[in-house]
Amino acid sequence: MTGNVPRRSSAARPGTGALLVLPGLLLLAVFSYWPLVRSGWLSLHGSDLLGRPTRWVGLANFDRVLTDPTLLRVVGTTVVVTAGSVVLATGTALAAGLLLRTTGRRVRAVGGVVLSLPFAYSAAAASATFAGLFTPSVGVLDRAATALGFTGPGWLTDPVWAVVSIVLATAWYEAGFAVLVVLAALSRLDPSVLEAAALDGAGELRTAVSVVVPALRPSLLFLVVTQTVTGLQIFTQVQVLTRGGPAGATTTIVQELYERAFGAGVPQYGVASALALVLLLLVLAVSAAQFRLGRER
Repeated sequence: MTGNVPRRSSAARPGTGALLVLPGLLLLAVFSYWPLVRSGWLSLHGSDLLGRPTRWVGLANFDRVLTDPTLLRVVGTTVVVTAGSVVLATGTALAAGLLLRTTGRRVRAVGGVVLSLPFAYSAAAASATFAGLFTPSVGVLDRAATALGFTGPGWLTDPVWAVVSIVLATAWYEAGFAVLVVLAALSRLDPSVLEAAALDGAGELRTAVSVVVPALRPSLLFLVVTQTVTGLQIFTQVQVLTRGGPAGATTTIVQELYERAFGAGVPQYGVASALALVLLLLVLAVSAAQFRLGRER
C-alpha cells in the first residue's frame, strides 16, 4: 500500500525569468549602455591637458566633427573603403557560389572549404598577411614585379593605392564569411523551381540571373548590411597596414577616434566621443536605409 506522495509543481516560480535574464542585462549595462551614456556626457564637455572633462561646451564638439575638413575627409574615406570592400566581397562570394553550383558535389564541398578559409583568420592575421604582400621593396608583389622587369605601384605609400590595398585586404577577409552564407542559401533552393526553369529551356546563365539571384536576395541583403556595419567600424586593417597614412589618406573614423583619444598629444575625449556618436548614427541610418530598400525590392 502506497501513500499519496505530493508532486512538485513543474511551473516556474514567479520572477524566475527575470532572475535568469538579470546577468545578461547587467553585462549589457556595464559594457554597452554605460559606455554609451558616458560617451554622450563626454561629447558635451571640453577637456584639460590630461583629457579630463572640464567645462560644458554643448554641441560644439559635434559642430567641429561635422565642419572640420579633416574629419569630413575621414568620413569620406571610411565610406569609400566600406563601399569598395562590400561590393568586392559580396560580388566575389556570389560569383563563386554561382560557379560552384554548376559543379559536382565533391568539387563544391572542396571549393567551399577553400574559399571560406579567410573566415578562419582574425582581422589582425589577415592584415599581417597582406602587409607581407604590399610592403614596399620587400613585399611579395613588389619583388615579383621587379623579377618581371616592372616597377610595382606604391601599395602602401601612394594615397590612392593605399586605399585600394585596404579595400583588398578587407574584402578578402570578409569574403570567407560571405561565401559560407551564399553556399548555405544555395543549398536551400527549391529543386522544383530549378527543374521548372530547365523545362522552360533556360540555360545556366538565364537560370542564375532570373531564378537563383532573386532567390538569394534575403541572404545578400544580410551580407550587405552586416558587412557595411563592419566596414564603417574598420580599424585593424588600417592600423596594421598604414596607420592612417600616407598623409592621412587611409584614416578611417575609428582610426581617427583612436588617435584623438589615445594618440600622441593632448587627449580629446570630447571630440572622440562626438565622433563615436556620429559613427553610431551613421551605422543606424545606413542599416535602416538598406533594410528599407531590401523590403521595397
